[in-house]
This record gives sequence, C-alpha cells and structure tokens, in this order.
Amino acid sequence: MKIMQTLKAAALVGVAVILAGCAHPQLVDPGETTQQVEAYLGAPDAKTDMPDGRQRWTYSMQPFGQEVWWLFFDADGKFVERVQGLQRQYFNLPQIGKWTEDDIWHFWGRCAQKYEFPLVNQHAWMYRFRDVGGFYMAVWPQFDTSGVLRSMDVTLDPWVLQDGESMDF
Repeated sequence: MKIMQTLKAAALVGVAVILAGCAHPQLVDPGETTQQVEAYLGAPDAKTDMPDGRQRWTYSMQPFGQEVWWLFFDADGKFVERVQGLQRQYFNLPQIGKWTEDDIWHFWGRCAQKYEFPLVNQHAWMYRFRDVGGFYMAVWPQFDTSGVLRSMDVTLDPWVLQDGESMDF
C-alpha cells in the first residue's frame, strides 16, 4: 500500500515537472526578442510581414491541439502581441478565389489532417478548434487542383465524433 502511494506521488511529480517544462506561446513575455522566442518555442510554421510594419509568427498546435497562435513582433524585433487565430472572427479573412495554400499556411500553419476529394478534384485541410461554449469544431479551407481556395466550411470535429464522445456538455 505504501509503495503504491509512493509510486502515485512520483508519477504526479513527474507529470508536473514535464508540464512545467513545456514551451507554449502563451508563456512568451512582452519585450522578448525574436531570437529569445525562437530559442524557446522553436521555429514558427510561418513568418509574415504585416502592412503595419510588424511581423506575425504563426505557431500551430495542430493536430492534437485546437489552437493556432499568432505572435506579433514590432519593427525592432520585440514581442508585442499574442492572438489565438483559430476563432470564427477570423474565418472570413481568407478570400475565396484569391488565397492559396501558401496563404492559408502563413495564416494558420500546420493543419490537423488533409483530405482528398477526387470526384470534385479538390482537397481540404482540417483545423480543429474549440468554439464558443466549448464545442469541438473544425474549419475546412478547401482548394482546387491549382491550390486556390474554393470554400471555407465549419463542421463538428470529426475526430471527436469518431471517438464516440458525446457532444453534449
């Protein structure tokens, strides 16, 4: 009995140590330099120069996370803002017929899964996100054979549905 308690306590301490050592975009402090952030988080999925002179770094937590983090750096390379980019308010920004796979990659980075639709000669990237109310959802940028964005759809997260988890909270 005493051995089991000791093993459980050791396991809990181990988990706490691992979680404490995890790098995450939410733990970046204002004013940190691009070099410090890249040393801490690793290379971003994309770096995008913004019209206002800032640079946006995209860190996707896909496939198992449900977030995409945008870290913004000023012209001096200092971290100034963090935004969770996988939210409905940003789903209307990609322009149907204009944006390409490269644009979506710079916007959201790595997706959870890619799907092929050979009957219509299109393919889609699935990004998993948590919607208002905690619902498990997915947004699907769908591309033609030239890689041009043809639609953006939102559905329930098929991974959650496949797992048989209840969508009732």
